[in-house]
Amino acid sequence: MDHSTLNTSAKWKKIFCLIMLFFYFSNISVPLGIPVIDTIRDILNILLVIVMLPDIAGEAKKFRDNKKSLLLIPLGAVMIVGLQGILWDNIIMGIIRSAIGITADNANTTNVTEMIKKSPIFMGFMACIYGPVLEELLYRYTAFGMLYGKNRLLAYIVPSLLFAFQHVAEAGIWGGDTAQLINMPGYIIAGLIFAFLYARSRNICVPIGAHILTNSFGLLMMLK
Repeated sequence: MDHSTLNTSAKWKKIFCLIMLFFYFSNISVPLGIPVIDTIRDILNILLVIVMLPDIAGEAKKFRDNKKSLLLIPLGAVMIVGLQGILWDNIIMGIIRSAIGITADNANTTNVTEMIKKSPIFMGFMACIYGPVLEELLYRYTAFGMLYGKNRLLAYIVPSLLFAFQHVAEAGIWGGDTAQLINMPGYIIAGLIFAFLYARSRNICVPIGAHILTNSFGLLMMLK
């Protein structure tokens, strides 16, 4: 096994994933608001997940030879909830908001909460299953996995920054609420942990599982 390589998919799948990473990130970060383009993007995203299901299934089979890596899933979720959710979002952000007078909540979390309240089953699936699978395929399996063998520092930094920016761009840049950019470090922390889980386990199912657990816990907190 080439231990410098994480993403072992067929070349055409890697190219498809790269194209979709660009399309996904650019369309969310620079929203055009054109229904036809949005529909095409959504169809291609679904197609990507379907195309990559055999690869995910192949990754899942690795658990048979390394059952201990399953423990990284709940461990990763606990790390993210603790470092991002509790330490950064609640404690550090609370101090920063008080110090500089920012009262606005995380717009991404607020928007997701409102959508889940309107359509709990559909949005619950999108936020807790589909979203984590798609994002881990794009940011970790594709971006991190391909950079890992070339420059490990960039492999951790670039996908985590893209992942973080994606979650604040709509409100923080195009919505004009630049205060939302202060939420980026929390998402960077999560992105770095997901990347660490992938590198440690060499199994994309581990960060996918941790992402699903993290979002599911967040959903429960939103609906309390």
